[in-house]
Amino acid sequence: MTEEPTAGEANGTVESAAEVEVASASAMGAPEEDPKLNRRSLNDRDPWQSNPNGLTPSRVVRQRERKWIKMMESWDKTMKHKSDKVKERCRKGIPQSVRAKAWMLLSGAETMKKRSPGQYDELLSMTVDDKVMDEIQKDLHRTFPEYEMFKSPLGYGQADLCSILKCYVLHNPVVGYCQAMAPVAACLLMVMPAEDAFWMMVTVCDNYLPNYYAKGLAQLQLDADILRSLVLKTVPDVGKHLQSLDVHPLLYMTEWFMCLYTRTLEWSCVLRVLDMFFCEGVKVLFRVAGAILQLTLGTSQQRAQYPGLMEVSVMLRKLPDEAITSEYLLPQCLKLNITSKDMARRHAQQLEKKANGHA
Repeated sequence: MTEEPTAGEANGTVESAAEVEVASASAMGAPEEDPKLNRRSLNDRDPWQSNPNGLTPSRVVRQRERKWIKMMESWDKTMKHKSDKVKERCRKGIPQSVRAKAWMLLSGAETMKKRSPGQYDELLSMTVDDKVMDEIQKDLHRTFPEYEMFKSPLGYGQADLCSILKCYVLHNPVVGYCQAMAPVAACLLMVMPAEDAFWMMVTVCDNYLPNYYAKGLAQLQLDADILRSLVLKTVPDVGKHLQSLDVHPLLYMTEWFMCLYTRTLEWSCVLRVLDMFFCEGVKVLFRVAGAILQLTLGTSQQRAQYPGLMEVSVMLRKLPDEAITSEYLLPQCLKLNITSKDMARRHAQQLEKKANGHA
């Protein structure tokens, strides 16, 4: 696990409040779906609204938006002097109206975009290997087909998704294309325009999760060993149960981590997790994994309900509602004491084990 840049290291800037994109989710083309088709409904109330009825007074919403706009107007200064406040506000949830711009700044994608004007259009005009293009096109209709935005092969959703994936392959041909990139790119497209989503993909694949999508998945395997040690530390009863059943983390965390939980959690919860991920880094993925395991296997009754490898594997592939919603998952996630320092130490330990020939 390579420690990725956090918000404090992302040096984007915003010139004025007028430049902040305050388009609503529908204006950005965020699709609507029938909740019966998928529990990750886009119509879920946004959980950054803390009112239990899901309705935050408009006065409070505007106040939160103004705070974010003010921070983004002087982003470098904010990150230098108030990075803890940014983290706190990311954990509460970024208002939908400013989320796209906030993610761009938190991740450093805004800076990349400004340093390379015209590069996205240049990449769009280029061609990729026919075999790679065929792989991308085969996955387009498989990516969130229940969402209106991605239903039609002639629609702008699939077209933009194809463009982003193609441009990333051209940007980083060493890594190339991996099927798990598609849902991540699609999620970003639901929040922001295609060019911004491309630069966000660059930060995800190159900075936050380097080598995750490369052939062999060596980095993912290393992080699986780190996750196993963290689970034994933070939720020991769960860790011992999984260990006794020989449930290796790769059996359940591969899709979670590589797809940034976009295919696992409810939509509103996905957004909240990504708010924290782009601010705090990859440790958020480990915290979410630990929280899911705690919520599903944390009691002796739950462990008795899933006594074997098959039962646990099936449950972790189709999680119960209480493990995929912000109301339950995020408070548990924030309780887990997983720090960057601890991650770095465990990363070094796993590298040493592998160097000495231990699995």
